[in-house]
This record gives sequence, structure tokens and C-alpha cells, in this order.
Amino acid sequence: TGADFTVVFDRTAGTIASFVWRNADMLAEGPSPNFWRAPIDNDYGNRMPERLGIWRDAGDKRIVRRTSVTRNSRGAVTFSAEADLWSIGAKYAVSYTVHGSGDVIVESRFTPGDRELPELPRFGMRMTLPAGFEAMTWYGRGPHENYQDRRTGSPVGIWSDTVTGRYVPYVRPQENGNMTDVRWAAFTDSRGVGLLACGMPLLSMSALHYTAADLEAADHPYDLVRRDTISLNLDLAQTGVGGDDSWGARPHKQYTLFPKEYAYRYRLRPFEA
Repeated sequence: TGADFTVVFDRTAGTIASFVWRNADMLAEGPSPNFWRAPIDNDYGNRMPERLGIWRDAGDKRIVRRTSVTRNSRGAVTFSAEADLWSIGAKYAVSYTVHGSGDVIVESRFTPGDRELPELPRFGMRMTLPAGFEAMTWYGRGPHENYQDRRTGSPVGIWSDTVTGRYVPYVRPQENGNMTDVRWAAFTDSRGVGLLACGMPLLSMSALHYTAADLEAADHPYDLVRRDTISLNLDLAQTGVGGDDSWGARPHKQYTLFPKEYAYRYRLRPFEA
């Protein structure tokens, strides 16, 4: 607890249960590990849902084995959690360092075990922002969606849009709306209250009114039911989208996340414009 905020942690899930700043909720659901994306047309062509399906629920099936709280000498408190990703035989660790300013620094680490695993669709965290955080501005590649193997046509700059405007209506709903090389992204409501996510140093990021499960379950755009809340993905990276052909070719190796240890961090900062 600080002058303007309260952060509550869930020891069972190993994440933020509540983040309130100046009586405003900053999160509807706290960050959780995420290794999956809604398959794209090229993914279906190379049988990605079957080959990589083990990653779909790996983060949701985590079992938190240990949590701890450390008071730092500089006026910060760190909540840490260690979890087993039992469905893939791997380990996951996360820490949240809460500063007196209300800033929260999130550090995430994935460590594979002895089990042979296929490549990862993505490595990152997903969370849910409350309804109303519709206006977004980001400093990264834009203004249209871009991925690590489809980004040179998207210059780095400061871009603004709405979360609704980030959705790309492909004929078959799929992963969409991602941005790479993101230094920071800000989400605000009509009052100017918002949440800033800062890469340390860079993020791959998307924000939509649909979850990956929503997109994967829909056969057509009209099957989608828009959520009032916002599904926010803050990732280290996502495997490239490929495109040499759509009937078997996989993304090039330099754009593929092979199973190994991954770690990254970012900062969450509440603000009022």
C-alpha cells in the first residue's frame, strides 16, 4: 500500500489479484504466463495447432509451489512466485516489485526441463484491462500490425488508435493486431486515467476486445462477441507469421522461438493525463 494505491497478490495463482490507484481499478485480471496465439492461416497450413497444441494451456495449468515477500531497503516490496508447468515439464518464475510511486516492475522467466518440446508460439504474459481503457498510444512500430518477420514496413514512432481500431478483420478470425519493438504503451479512459506499460527495453504487444480463445473458436468475424474488457498481451516475442507458402512452410528459424530459457521484464505505471 502506498499514498495513492493498493496492490493485492494472489498466492495461489502467483499474480496480482487487485491493483487500485486513486480509487480506479488498473487491472481486471492480473498477468499470467502465456505461450499461445490464435492460429493464423499459415499456422493451419503447417499443422501448428496439432504440433504445438501442448502450449495452449501450459500457463493456465501451472501449479504455484512457493511464494515469498521481500521488503527492499529502497522502499520497495517484491512478491515472488515459483511454479511448475507440469503439462510440459518446465518451471516458471515471476516477481513483482512494487515501488512507493505505484510503479510495478514485472520479471518473468521460463526454464524448460528434460522433456523434448516443440517451438513456442509466443513467450509473454496476458492480462485484462478494465472496460473503458479504450484510447491507446504506443512508442514502437506502427501504425498497422507487425510481427518480427513482417515489420520493416512499419517504422518506429509514436502512434495513437483505439483498442477497437486495432482489430484486423481477417476472413477467418486469428491472431492479429500485434506491434513489435514497443518502448511503451499507454491505455486511458475518458477521464484520462490510465495504465502505462514500459518495456525494459522492448516489448511485443497487442490489445484487443477478444481473447485468443475467442478468436480461435470463431469461424467468421460475425461469430465473435466483443468483450467490454481488453485482453492485453505484453510479450518478449512471438514466433514469426511466415508466409513462404500457406500449405506447409514454417516461419524461418531466425524468427522461431525454440524451447530454451527465456526471461524479460516490463514496468506497469498508473497515471492521470
